[in-house]
Amino acid sequence: MQMKLTDREWKEFFIDDVFNVSGTITTKPQDLVLGGNTPRITCASTNNGLDDLYKNAPTEKGRVITIDSATVGFTSYQRYDFIATDHVEKICLKDVKMNVYTGLFLKQAIDNAIMQKYNYGYKFSQTRIKKQKILLPINDENKPDYQFMEDYVKEIMHRKRQEYINYAKVKLEQNRTEQNRTEQNRTEQNR
Repeated sequence: MQMKLTDREWKEFFIDDVFNVSGTITTKPQDLVLGGNTPRITCASTNNGLDDLYKNAPTEKGRVITIDSATVGFTSYQRYDFIATDHVEKICLKDVKMNVYTGLFLKQAIDNAIMQKYNYGYKFSQTRIKKQKILLPINDENKPDYQFMEDYVKEIMHRKRQEYINYAKVKLEQNRTEQNRTEQNRTEQNR
């Protein structure tokens, strides 16, 4: 049975009530060494904030959400340890370790709350991040229901994966059919 967001009670939380909010250590451009495995996260709103991969040792732990505090508050989930530019804030859950599934759910909850709210003149600063309210599903104890968040995202990913597999199967069958027709046409032309 498909999970629904409407099957849960929801409650508003201040980000500061649910997350530890802090800045990141800025790795200066002159200190960067290209060609490694360490992601450098920026304030860019594309490619999950990723600039490139560097040989520098990570200064930040992964499994956090990063937020651009320079402008509109672009958020992204960072799965791996990383280095960062200035104006990249990080938030991690206070009660539990964040995984990719809860991270993606929480990232979207923040995006929904801040949509078109912040800009260059009204930046999503660390102070505003802490005071920002987000809407989250709750459990019987009136706390964020992280298990529901995880299960919900897993279900969506499973459904999407199955759609891709089904699509690929149809395309492969269409290609085989087309290839068989082409071979039959060649055989008939050679007779």
